[in-house]
Amino acid sequence: MQQNTANFDRIGYFRWRCRRGMKELDFVLNGFLDKCWDELSHQDKQLLNDMLEQQDMQLWYWFSGREKPQEPELKSLVSRICAAGYHQK
Repeated sequence: MQQNTANFDRIGYFRWRCRRGMKELDFVLNGFLDKCWDELSHQDKQLLNDMLEQQDMQLWYWFSGREKPQEPELKSLVSRICAAGYHQK
């Protein structure tokens, strides 16, 4: 699905996209936005937008470490999301 790239500069667009059916995903994804939004490049935002097309359970498996994405770019993004606070002790 082609998105208007002007939306990628608005955190509100991503906050809306990060609203999921699982509260755990809301917590993880919004925590990432809170901590890392200013550091994300346009390409990072495009990748995040693409990742958000995944089903909730697939995202949860990635964030919980049960599975890893096959694509290196997605694997890197998932690691960044987890490192932003989800897996910190």
